Amino acid sequence: MLLTDWSRPVGGTGRWQRGGSSCRPTTTTAEQPLVLPTITVADVRRVGLPPSTAGLQPAGGDVVLNVPVNVYVQSAQVTRDVQVLGFPVTIRATPESFTWTFGDGGSLGPTTDPGAPYPAMSTTHTYTRPGTYPVTLTTTYSAEFSVAGLPFEPVDGTVDVASPTATLTAHAGTTVLTR
Repeated sequence: MLLTDWSRPVGGTGRWQRGGSSCRPTTTTAEQPLVLPTITVADVRRVGLPPSTAGLQPAGGDVVLNVPVNVYVQSAQVTRDVQVLGFPVTIRATPESFTWTFGDGGSLGPTTDPGAPYPAMSTTHTYTRPGTYPVTLTTTYSAEFSVAGLPFEPVDGTVDVASPTATLTAHAGTTVLTR
């Protein structure tokens, strides 16, 4: 509502003159706080995270009994930009640990060591019985989110993402020296 302040000239006689104006609300209301969205681990699952790439050496799916198989992960931080309740939200997910299952009852992890290609050999598994085995890798991600460019906040919980299963066949072999 626009309120106008009118005043009389000095001495109280004469014409009215405008003295000034100001804007004032007709009612007083409490200001509503701005509510920003919060991202949960279920939201991160819905947005989707990529599986890590599993590396197996020797390549090709055939391994020799009692010789370590080198396993390693190629994985990186993932960023997803989404809209939530009209706000721009950035979700940042970081691989925290890796769990391998080798199909023969053996497993490795969870471990924070992603391993590396040969000659690193820091993450290995040795088959002791001939057979064909499914090898699975599960990556555990932690996540954080930022609403409208504000500082990142952590998401409670973690998200596990399974990579496609690889198959290895373990063969008995004989060592032969050649020249």
